[in-house]
Amino acid sequence: MKADSGCNDIISAAKIILLGQLIVGFLFIISICITNNSFGVKSAIIGVAIAVIPSLLGLGSAAYKLKMNTDVSIRYLAKLNSLVKWVYTALMILTVVRFIPVDNKIMLLAYSVTFLGCFLTPILNKPQFRMT
Repeated sequence: MKADSGCNDIISAAKIILLGQLIVGFLFIISICITNNSFGVKSAIIGVAIAVIPSLLGLGSAAYKLKMNTDVSIRYLAKLNSLVKWVYTALMILTVVRFIPVDNKIMLLAYSVTFLGCFLTPILNKPQFRMT
């Protein structure tokens, strides 16, 4: 596999995953705006960010690793993606809980719902929805 092709594939997948997560996260934030106060909205936005940012960092690190070493296995890239994603998720949750006053229930619910947006990826991977 050529490095540029592999990097482009990973970046394309990252765009689709991001789109699915942002759609679900945005809908959740809208529902919190309707039913809750600004404190709840801030908590929901932080929860969505905690779901999206580590996913992007994980996929970005996998794309970078593939660009630097074309002989790397897909299994290694998947493990790297997962490790980076979970480490940054844990760091972000710990930082938010320690230093930023949020409604923890809403934040974790926003994180969970947004994370489930990854499952929209097969639907969004149809030719009429592709961004590439």
